[in-house]
Amino acid sequence: MRHAPSTAFTRRRLLATAGTGAVLSLAGCSAPDLETRRTESFDVSPDGSDSLAVRNRNGEVAVTSGDGDVVSVEVTKRGFGVDESALDRVTVEQSVTDGVLRLDAVYPPDVSRITTELAVEMPRSTSLASVETNNGRIEVRDVGGDAVLRSGNGEIDARGVDGYLTLQAGNGSVEARDVAGIDGATVGNGSVDVDVPAIRGDTEIRASNGGVEARIGPDVGAQFEARASNGGVDVSGIDVMDPTVSRTRVTGTVGGGGPSLTLLAENGLVEVRALEP
Repeated sequence: MRHAPSTAFTRRRLLATAGTGAVLSLAGCSAPDLETRRTESFDVSPDGSDSLAVRNRNGEVAVTSGDGDVVSVEVTKRGFGVDESALDRVTVEQSVTDGVLRLDAVYPPDVSRITTELAVEMPRSTSLASVETNNGRIEVRDVGGDAVLRSGNGEIDARGVDGYLTLQAGNGSVEARDVAGIDGATVGNGSVDVDVPAIRGDTEIRASNGGVEARIGPDVGAQFEARASNGGVDVSGIDVMDPTVSRTRVTGTVGGGGPSLTLLAENGLVEVRALEP
């Protein structure tokens, strides 16, 4: 299931403009429009660890795997209306705890108006444990490991993950394709669009304000429920045994039964289809 890294991904995320400079917005010439940018790259040895966790506060995170034996990190810092020296005070700290290599973007308390984009390429032998950002998009491509992906304000896009995913977004849509399994997905304001080839326990896929679209694999066995509090439910292409069906709710057994699989849209449509091989 793990593939060679996408060329588009690599170019977009890992070959950003290097160096430091200032760009004046065409919208005007006032100080708040002055952007200061710096791109830095470094490698981290994964010695003593077998998995990776990445955390950011303000900015997107992109993670993929590659053929190297080190973790390669590219950091793009952007400051808006701030002195260039402020960029120096935002750092990426590295530590190893309980076999997990942790990369944390650290912002001093008095630093604001700075975003940090992290593009990380890890060895294929390293598993992804988690990616978290308070404010920014998360993109994951062609990695292994059971991982938690969490964004407070930003979408999550995961593809080609040889592991089970837990997906959490406060304000942004979630999409997961070509993954080994789903442990759960929760979105506050946005949609959920996931492949569910397998589950390994009670699993809930929920959108508070948005739709849910799920493709269920043929090997999934579960006590199934699809429910829309304020919307409709459309289930087709999968066999639901002993079904109870209404416009807003479908329940029954799939694949001979098992743990619960609940798909819930509080304000939106729930669509369930078969996952094509």
